[in-house]
Amino acid sequence: MRSSLKRLILLTTLGLLMVSCAEAQSNIPPRADFRFSPQNPDTNTLVTFDASSSKDPDGSIVKYEWDFNGDGKFDEIKTVPTTTRLFDRAGEWRINLRVTDNRGATGSISKIVKVTEAPVTVRRSLALPPSGTVAPGQTVRVIIVLRINQTINGLGLDEDPPKGWTVKEVQNGGAILKKSELQWLWTQRFSPGQTIAVIYDLIVPTTTPTSTFSLKGLLTSFSPRLAAPVVGDSEIRVSR
Repeated sequence: MRSSLKRLILLTTLGLLMVSCAEAQSNIPPRADFRFSPQNPDTNTLVTFDASSSKDPDGSIVKYEWDFNGDGKFDEIKTVPTTTRLFDRAGEWRINLRVTDNRGATGSISKIVKVTEAPVTVRRSLALPPSGTVAPGQTVRVIIVLRINQTINGLGLDEDPPKGWTVKEVQNGGAILKKSELQWLWTQRFSPGQTIAVIYDLIVPTTTPTSTFSLKGLLTSFSPRLAAPVVGDSEIRVSR
């Protein structure tokens, strides 16, 4: 009787193991795929990557890993299929995507993004505290760096801060500042390789409610004709 019971337990255990192994072997790996827009970005264009066309036939995709420079190291790991990227240099960038399904299987794909060089590359950065938020009454330093890539004339920079916030000029980069419009104008001619830095402080009003505020900016030039949004940091989170 005991021998029969032991045999039954052994057979049941073996059966469960076989079923488990069969289930593990039957897991079909996910198929990675993505698209990006715009198709022909320049160094002032925020590129959107969308991997929602990736599929897992017998489960779900739980992780998206992105390598944006083709070095084999993943720069970003996300649980949602979309992300964005700015490219600081022109050239062909190999983008690698690896997706992982809910049972640990993976799938990968690579595509090339061709980035052209804008006449002027513009980047905005915000000096924020480690928490990433500021309180009413505090100051946020805004730094905008322009890198000249072509000979250019009639350069202008417009910034649009939240309404009612006080602006204090720190560095104008040799421009004439129209403070009422927060507009910097350069009358001189710039040559490739030159770099310009514009710095100003934003003082958050003491009455500002808890919310997220956005900065918008536009870079223009007369020759060559250019109108490009200022890219980089743009959001300021205020918490009371």
